[in-house]
Amino acid sequence: MTDFATIVGKASADGVTVEVGVGGRLRAVKLSPQALRYGAANLAETVVSVAARATAKANQRYAQLLGRDAARVGLGYDPELASDDDFDRDWTRE
Repeated sequence: MTDFATIVGKASADGVTVEVGVGGRLRAVKLSPQALRYGAANLAETVVSVAARATAKANQRYAQLLGRDAARVGLGYDPELASDDDFDRDWTRE
């Protein structure tokens, strides 16, 4: 069985890539030169938005593993945030 510590959510937009664990624990943030061109306020907004999508993905994947027990542990996610064009199948770390 997959341990929740191995599940990651990853999302990207506008030169910002964020990787988080279940619950949104930040694992990595990558910024391209493109991301830095839009100014601090836009960069901050993009990082927060991308992190929210990555968190939704990680939580969704963990909820799928837990099945019905997901609600009991208070794990929620926004399905709209979790489904997007940058879905990757590499969501566990071995």
